[in-house]
Amino acid sequence: MKKFLLMILMLVLITFLYLSYLFYSGINIDQLNFVQRWAANSVFASFDNYLNSIPKDQRAIVGYDVLMNQLNFIERNFAERIFSINPKTIGFKGPKYSKEKPGKLVKVESVKVEGRETGIQYCPEHSYNDYLLMMEKMKKDIGKQLHIDSGYRSPGKQAYLFFYYLTTSSEYSLKENAKWIAMPGYSEHGNPVNNAIDFTSENGINGFSDNQTAKDFEALPEFDWLMKNANQFNFYLSYPKDNPFGVAYEPWHWHWESK
Repeated sequence: MKKFLLMILMLVLITFLYLSYLFYSGINIDQLNFVQRWAANSVFASFDNYLNSIPKDQRAIVGYDVLMNQLNFIERNFAERIFSINPKTIGFKGPKYSKEKPGKLVKVESVKVEGRETGIQYCPEHSYNDYLLMMEKMKKDIGKQLHIDSGYRSPGKQAYLFFYYLTTSSEYSLKENAKWIAMPGYSEHGNPVNNAIDFTSENGINGFSDNQTAKDFEALPEFDWLMKNANQFNFYLSYPKDNPFGVAYEPWHWHWESK
């Protein structure tokens, strides 16, 4: 009986050491191992539980430290290891932006589009005012307008989205994730001045929801209008085809930049 118990204890110890080794081993940017996948899912679950517990109008601007403080020791250790990776290592070649919050944000109420809602968004006052002028001109020219699907996002919300997309991918690949979602501090959505806006059409075409692709947004007359006119309102396409930043083509993603 004692030998049997000793064998069980040895197996438990060996298993614990093996799992610990897999957790603390180097992170494969092409595919996380199964223990690290578990950790990633646990981080996202804690993030998600907290965001769902706070008012909807606070979710896009949740603080990075506030969100990280919701994690237990193991989760935080893993999340910090992920966010300490140099983005260039996983293929992102864009600049790093300030983590400071914009001085004044305009609250943009959620809008119903076909099959979903945009959710409450925020924009710096200068970019939102130019957006309104741009939509007024678009409506006059082609009888259509675009809604804000994603405006300013705090580094905290960016951290949440990074783990959301990482854990919803079957590959759990940091390298693939970096093509679509930047790490906290590296997203144009979090730029306190030259922030980005993701647009959606009135009938819900944004290029990435509900099995949509970039071609769906690219085919919109609204996109054609943006290509011809958006620069007049200080909006610029951030990630065209074959861009040098390692980011996938995003025809819906336009950043504000002063002339």
